[in-house]
Amino acid sequence: MRFDSRPSQFALLSAASSLLLLSATRANAQQAGQRDTAQALGKVVITGVTGRGSARAASAVDSSILKQNAPGTSALKVIERVPGVNMQSVDGFGMYEWSNRITMRGFQTGQIGQTMDGIPLGDMSYGNWNGLGIGRAVDAANLESAAVTQGTGALGTASANNLGGVVQYATAEPAGKRQFTLQQMGGQYAARRTMMRYDLGLTTFGGSNGVSAFASLSRFDGDKWKGGGNRFSNFPGEQNLLFGQGGFLGGAGETWHEQLNLKANLFLGSSKFTAFYNYANRKESDYMDLSLSVFNSTAPGSSTYGFGPMFDYFTSWNTAKQFAEASIPTYTELTDAAYFNSAQGARMDHLAYLKGEFKPTATTRLEVQPYLHLNRGGGDWHAPSYGAAYSPDPIMFRQTQYNANRSGVMAKGTATFDLGSVSNQLEVGGWYEMNESSNRRPRWGLVNYQQGPEVNYDRVLRLDYDRTADVTTSMAYVQNTSRLLDQRLTLTYGAKYLLVNADFRNNGNTPTNGKVAPIFADQGRPSLSLEMDGGLLPQVGAVFKVNSNNELFANWSENVNQFPLNPAGGVYNTAVSTFDFFKNTAKPERATPLEVGARTRRGAVEAGLTAYTIDYRNRLLGVALCPQTVTCASGFGNVGSVNTMGLEGVFNADLGRGFRAQASATFNSSKFGEDYLSNPTNPNSLVNTKDKFVQDAPQQMLHASLAYTRRKLSLSLGGRYVGERYFTYTNDLATAGDGAGKVPGYVVSDVSARYRLGAIGAVKSLELQLNANNLLDERYIATMGSGGFVARGDLPTFLTGAPRQLFFTVSTTF
Repeated sequence: MRFDSRPSQFALLSAASSLLLLSATRANAQQAGQRDTAQALGKVVITGVTGRGSARAASAVDSSILKQNAPGTSALKVIERVPGVNMQSVDGFGMYEWSNRITMRGFQTGQIGQTMDGIPLGDMSYGNWNGLGIGRAVDAANLESAAVTQGTGALGTASANNLGGVVQYATAEPAGKRQFTLQQMGGQYAARRTMMRYDLGLTTFGGSNGVSAFASLSRFDGDKWKGGGNRFSNFPGEQNLLFGQGGFLGGAGETWHEQLNLKANLFLGSSKFTAFYNYANRKESDYMDLSLSVFNSTAPGSSTYGFGPMFDYFTSWNTAKQFAEASIPTYTELTDAAYFNSAQGARMDHLAYLKGEFKPTATTRLEVQPYLHLNRGGGDWHAPSYGAAYSPDPIMFRQTQYNANRSGVMAKGTATFDLGSVSNQLEVGGWYEMNESSNRRPRWGLVNYQQGPEVNYDRVLRLDYDRTADVTTSMAYVQNTSRLLDQRLTLTYGAKYLLVNADFRNNGNTPTNGKVAPIFADQGRPSLSLEMDGGLLPQVGAVFKVNSNNELFANWSENVNQFPLNPAGGVYNTAVSTFDFFKNTAKPERATPLEVGARTRRGAVEAGLTAYTIDYRNRLLGVALCPQTVTCASGFGNVGSVNTMGLEGVFNADLGRGFRAQASATFNSSKFGEDYLSNPTNPNSLVNTKDKFVQDAPQQMLHASLAYTRRKLSLSLGGRYVGERYFTYTNDLATAGDGAGKVPGYVVSDVSARYRLGAIGAVKSLELQLNANNLLDERYIATMGSGGFVARGDLPTFLTGAPRQLFFTVSTTF
């Protein structure tokens, strides 16, 4: 694997950042006696369950909540308890990236921004071209908090797709004392996780100067909870930096994930320097995407072939061949079930950043943060050929190869000043990122189709595509916060400007319609460019303290989403004429949310209520953009608006005697504003979507938990209800007006128990923890949209939620 794309560009960014750091350091030396200690500079602010003090709807889960879950559980899954958040995954850990989906207030995964310590994580798509999932960005054990702003992110958020809110993760700081932590988890389906972390402690020198750091290493292995995941695709050139496919304890599981984290802080007077490095290497074995009929076991032949929620990839090669050859007449979706159990995805990531925080004067502050992300990956699949002439066998082997190099820098400066009786804090900042993302998909024949699935890598059948997108993102913002009326009223107002430029190029023999082509065919695609000018995006918010217990808030903003720029499935995956039509006519998606709310805190009780409305326009959808007499691929086009309104409530109470209760409730109505033409040149292609509910946007969601802590024992019981969700644009399944294009609601519950034995000999602390996910073993559809959405019909686009799973963990500190 090569990690060689653009080191010179990152070096330039680092050099520019270093000049800024040097300048600020010199200013620090001149005014060292006027400032606070450096330890206060990098403190993470937790907004709590109600987001008290924020001018927008916000809520957070901290490390204590994260630790209630089984070790290794992604923070992405934990935020499902936040009002307005619908998170879906197939496994109890939230690690299986193909299935991970998050929607908020009717917006889909790719329309929600995510950052970690300010670093952009991209749109969280499976073939993530502009970032990575939080599980690959940092070990879950090293997270301090996850904060959600459901309506809009702050102006300085480094994201080009935060149309519908932002999730911001913060990594934990190194411990102040020297210690070594060892954690071992084991559970059902051969799940096991080993985590080791060493904290250097805080070492001081020269008065207020000091250094602290930690290093951690973890390895997770587990088998799928249904089907099988034996891997037959030993693609040449694969590497393992640590244990890889060789495994750690007990050998490699069907799914495995290993991670190395390093974090160090250097305090020099009032300045703080932070260095962070993350290495992640993983392989996940896939679960089968199901249609609704297969999930409900209504397909003919279901009793013979095990259709239903537990249906998965075939472990028998002979059975897979039968389906691929369409030799089972009782089943109507023959070839779409002809998948062998080799399907898996692999990713390797290196993520690093440097951050400098300074206080040049008593009233000013400067932050500079360059970062680098390198990603390599592949997705393997024994897939049916659907009778294609280029494949001599009904089943072939396909691999999607990912390669991305991102580098960027963020900077901001703040200054506080008074204008009469009004105190102000002015903030100016910017973000710049360069991203080179490539995607390649070759297909190979098999050694002997009749005998088995072994792949002949010398037998190339096709190259679907081989593309690269060079994307540069520039963002600048200015914001002021004014406090007046004796600090009772806080106004936050400002604007940002976002510009995204993309240059696409074809590296191989990709055809103009984005489908398949012979490996040596001369059908190259031209290089194409696209610019997205987001314009000026204003934002204004207010918080009014009625009294010491109650406050009111309101926020209004204008948000924009970058165009679909994934080199594999975005706008470059169209005919050239379609691309030109899109470039000349399409407008970027925009949303204008308005939210108002109230928060109260009375003794041990804290609660909040938010009402919101969103004007979402220029919705982009894949449509046919060619005259009927011209054959070309589908493209993207603006198809109207979405009207959203809703209520969100959150409640947290200390009940005394060690009991604490928390609950959240959500009501959301997201409906399409207009009908649209699936082919703008054909008036008979009208799709009736007006006043239909948006897909995967439940109207009701509830979450409640009860926790008990007494001396050494901690118990937690939580339950979550997700209402019915539509999965077609027309809300119909088979015929117009049937209203059957939806899945029922469900309830899942989790329980955890932790007992702290304390110090035993050389062991400073010993903890035992038991977790049970989906305690009542509910069978339900979790993820939808894995295979996309359509106006009407039953696609294999659903994934079954994980069954009940038990995990036991031992944690020690030396």
